[in-house]
Amino acid sequence: MYWQYDSTGKHVMIGTLLLIVSISVLLGLLLHKKEEKYKKIPLIVITALMLIFEVAKQIQNIVMHEYTWWSVPLHFCSLFLYFFPLATFAKGKVKDFGITMSFVCACWMTILFYINPQDIIGNSPENIFASFGEFHRFFHHHLVVAFLFVGLALNMFKITKKSFLHVLIGISIYAVIGLTVAHLTNTNYCNLLYSNIPFMENFRVNAGQVLYTIAMWIIGVGGGCIVCGVHMGISALARKNKKVISGDSTEHIK
Repeated sequence: MYWQYDSTGKHVMIGTLLLIVSISVLLGLLLHKKEEKYKKIPLIVITALMLIFEVAKQIQNIVMHEYTWWSVPLHFCSLFLYFFPLATFAKGKVKDFGITMSFVCACWMTILFYINPQDIIGNSPENIFASFGEFHRFFHHHLVVAFLFVGLALNMFKITKKSFLHVLIGISIYAVIGLTVAHLTNTNYCNLLYSNIPFMENFRVNAGQVLYTIAMWIIGVGGGCIVCGVHMGISALARKNKKVISGDSTEHIK
C-alpha cells in the first residue's frame, strides 16, 4: 500500500474502514430477513447524504467564485451521483442498470482507494475539518465504500448475465459524454486526455491518442465484466455449498 499519511491519517483511515465494516455487518444481521424496501433504507440514506454534500459543494464553488470545469461532476468518482440514485430510487430495467454500475464502479474505486488513497483523497484524512473541500473529499469517497459494504451485507447487488450488457452500455455512455466534455474544455476527467499512471502515459505518447482512448474504453468495459464475473462465480459457489449443506442435513435427519 502507498499510504504516505502520518499516524493520525492512518488511524483515521483504518478506523473509518472498521466502522463501515462493523455497521455493514450489524445491518446485515438486523435486516437480512426483512423485505427489500427495508433493506434499501440504509442505501437511500447513503445516497441522500452524497447528493446533499455534492449540492453543497457546487453551491460553495459558485458562491466563492471558484467554479471551473474541474468542478463539473464528470470524474470517475462523480459517477456515483448518477448510479446510486438509479439503484435506490428507479425501478425495473433502469434499477437493474443502476445496481450493476453502482456495484462495478464501487468495487473498482474501493480497490484503488485502499491501494493508494492519497491519489484519490489527498491529505483529507489528516485535515478532515480544515475546509469543506477536505470534508467533502473524505466523506464522499467513504460513502461509496459504505454503499458497497452495506449492499453486499444485505445482498442487494443482483448480478446476472444482463449485467455484462449494462457494463458495456454504462461505460460507453460515460466515454461519449466524458470524452466530449474533456476534449472541448481541455479537462482531464478520469485520465481521458492523459494518464498519471506512467506506463499508460507512455503508451499514449507512443501509440497515439486514438489508441489510448480505445484502450481506456476496453479497460473500463473489461474491468467491469471481470467484477461481474467474479461476483457471479462467488454467488454460484455459495449457492452450491448451501445446497450441499442442506442436502447433508436432510440425509442426516432421515
